[in-house]
Amino acid sequence: MKRSAKRVLSLATGVGTIAGCLALVTSPAAQAAGPAHAFPSHQTYKVGVMPSASQATRDAAVQKQYDSWKANYLVHGCASNEYYISTKGDGDATNNGPVSEGQGYGMNIVPLMAGYDANAQTEFNGLWQLVKDHEDQYGMMQWQLDGKTCKYYSGGTPDGATDGDLDIGYGLILADKQWGGYQADALNWLSNFYAHNVAPDGHLKCEDDGPNTDTRPSDHMIDHLRAFAAYDTAHDWNKVITRTEAVDSSLVNSYSSANGLLPDFVVGANGTPSPAPANYQENQPDNIVGYNSIRVPWHMGTDALLNGTASTFELSDATKWSACAKKVSGGDPGKVYPHLNLNCTAHSTSDVAEEAGDAIGPSAMAAGDQAWTDTIWNFLQTNPYGDGYYGESIKTLVMIVMAGDYWSPGSSSTPPPSNDFSLSSSPTSGSVVQGSSATATIGTAVTSGSAESVALSASGLPSGATATFSPASVTSGASSALTIATAATTPAGTYSVTVTGTASSGSHTATYTLTVTTAGGGGTCTAAQLLGNPGFESGATVWTQTSTLGFTPITKATSAEPAHAGSWIAYFNGNGSTDTDTAAQSVTIPTGCTATLSYWLHIDTTESTTTAKPDTFKVQVLNSSGTVLATVGTYSNLDKNTGYAKKTADLSSYAGQTVTLKFTGAETDANGGTTNFILDDTAINTQ
Repeated sequence: MKRSAKRVLSLATGVGTIAGCLALVTSPAAQAAGPAHAFPSHQTYKVGVMPSASQATRDAAVQKQYDSWKANYLVHGCASNEYYISTKGDGDATNNGPVSEGQGYGMNIVPLMAGYDANAQTEFNGLWQLVKDHEDQYGMMQWQLDGKTCKYYSGGTPDGATDGDLDIGYGLILADKQWGGYQADALNWLSNFYAHNVAPDGHLKCEDDGPNTDTRPSDHMIDHLRAFAAYDTAHDWNKVITRTEAVDSSLVNSYSSANGLLPDFVVGANGTPSPAPANYQENQPDNIVGYNSIRVPWHMGTDALLNGTASTFELSDATKWSACAKKVSGGDPGKVYPHLNLNCTAHSTSDVAEEAGDAIGPSAMAAGDQAWTDTIWNFLQTNPYGDGYYGESIKTLVMIVMAGDYWSPGSSSTPPPSNDFSLSSSPTSGSVVQGSSATATIGTAVTSGSAESVALSASGLPSGATATFSPASVTSGASSALTIATAATTPAGTYSVTVTGTASSGSHTATYTLTVTTAGGGGTCTAAQLLGNPGFESGATVWTQTSTLGFTPITKATSAEPAHAGSWIAYFNGNGSTDTDTAAQSVTIPTGCTATLSYWLHIDTTESTTTAKPDTFKVQVLNSSGTVLATVGTYSNLDKNTGYAKKTADLSSYAGQTVTLKFTGAETDANGGTTNFILDDTAINTQ
C-alpha cells in the first residue's frame, strides 16, 4: 500500500538513505527526575468497553509496538541535537524525510511512553528542536522536509499543515505535564496556531496560509482542543470547539445522517459546509472518506472515551462510524477500505491499508461493542499490508488508547488513578463425580491505576472439598489455576463457590458453580475416547484447520519429521515466515465423567535465542461462541526436545459441555530462525 501524499506534490519523491548523526547535545529543557505519568498509566475511561485481553497483555503489546515503531521511524538527524520521524514506507517526503504530521505523532507518542522509554525526554527535545529549526513565516512547522538536508523542498513559500501543528501543540502540553519546563514554548505555539490556523468564525483551516473557507475533518481533534482550552486561557478555544462540532454536525446531518461519515475536505466551512469537489486538494476523491478522514473515528472515539457524555456529538458519531465500518467490512478490520462513500459503501476495494481498520478501535470501544473491539485489538497486532510510517504511527497511538494508557493533559490537577482490579473465572461452572477434581482459571485484570498483589481464597465449598490456587497470590493482570478436589464422601449437589481476590485497594469476588454427582447414580460414566481421527491417520477429516500461509497442518509424516505412531502428523509452522496455523475439533464431554486430554508433541527450532519466545504453541479450550475458556498448554521455541513428549491436561471441569479443543502454532520470524511444532496421537479419555 502506498498512501497519497497530504497534498499533490510538484516534485517527484526520491528514496535515499537517512543520514546518521553524532550524539545528542544537551536538551533545551532540564531533565526531570522522572515522568509524572510513567507508562503504563492505566486510565478508567468514562464510557465504553476495554479489549478483553488483560491489562498486562495490553501493556506488553503497546511496548512491543513502540519498540518496533521507534526502531523504524525515529531518526537522529539532521543536526546533532535533532530527531525526526521518518516517512519511510510512504514516500511523503524525499529521502524518507519528515512531514509535520509525523513529527506531531512522534511528539505525542514519546511523552506517553516515558517511564518505559528511559530516553523519552531526550528524544522529545530532539523532535521539538527540529520543529523550532524549521518554522515557517507564521511560527508553525514547515510541513515537508528532505530526509538528508532537512530543507523544505515542496513548491512555493514554506507553510504549515494543521494536523501536524495541532499534534505538536498537544505534544508540548503532554511534555509539560510529564516533565515540566515547556510551558512558555507551549503557550507561544498555541498563540501562533490560534492566530493563523483558526478562521475568524472559529473553525480550523487546512493550513496556516490557507483560505478561511476550507477545513479538514481529520484535523478535528476535539480532545486536543479541550486540552488547549484548559491550558491556554488567553484564547477562546471553546469557540473553536463549538464551531468545529457545528461544522461536523451539519455535514453529518446533511450527507451521512445514518452513518456519521465525514469527507476528506470541506468547503464553505464559514457558512454552510459541504464536501469539497473530487480532487480538490489531492489526487483522490476529496468528497468522500479517504486517507485523511480514516483518522476521524480514532479522534472521535478518543474524545468520547476521555470525556463521556460531555462529548455528545463525538460519542454519537463514533458509534455510527463504528457500526458503518463493521457493516461494510463484514466485521473484518482488514476490509475497512480506505475510501468509503458517505452512504457507507466501499468506493473501491482495490486499495487496502492497515490504518483504515486500526483507526476504528477507539470508536468501537466508545460504542460499547465488545466483540468488534476485541477483533480490532487482535488486528492491531498485525501489519497485513506492510504499511509504513503513516499506518504504524497511527497504530501506535491507537494501541495506547485501546490499552487504557492514554491520559489527558487537560487539567493540571488530574490525579493519578487509584489502583483497582477485576476478578473472573473461566469456566464459571463444572461437574465432577465424588472423589474427583474440577479446575478453572481465575483471571485478574488491572481496571485502574497500577498492578498490585492479589491474594486468592475460596469459600462456600461442600464438606470434604478443598480448594487450592497455583499460585496462591498473583499480580493483577495475571491468572491462577484453581483446583477444587472433592472427597468420596462429599454430598452430591450444586454449590456456589465464591472466589475472593484481596489486595491493598480492596476485594473483588467471582462465582464458580460446582456440581457434584454420585458415582453410583446419574453420575456414572462410560469410559471412552472422544476425539475423532485422533492420530490424523484419516488425513484432513474431522479437524478444522487454518493457516495464514495456506499450509494446513495435517499432513503425511516424513523422514525429517516422523510420526509418533502411524504415518500422519499435524505439522505447525516451520516456514521461516510469519505464520499462524490452527487445528480444532468440537467435542461433548458427558456429565459425570472425568476427562483427560493427552497428546504427543515434538518441537525443533533453529532459533538461537535463549530467552525470547518468537514462536509459540498453545492448547486451548473454547466455548461454542469461540471464547477461550482456558489455555491448558503453552510452549515455545525454548521447549525444543528430541523426539516426542507426552502432555496431559485435566478437562473434567467441562463435563456436561460441548467445547472446542484448539491447537495454535504462531511463528513471528522475529529472529530469523524457524520452529516446527509437531503434534500426534491426541486423545480425550473419559472415565
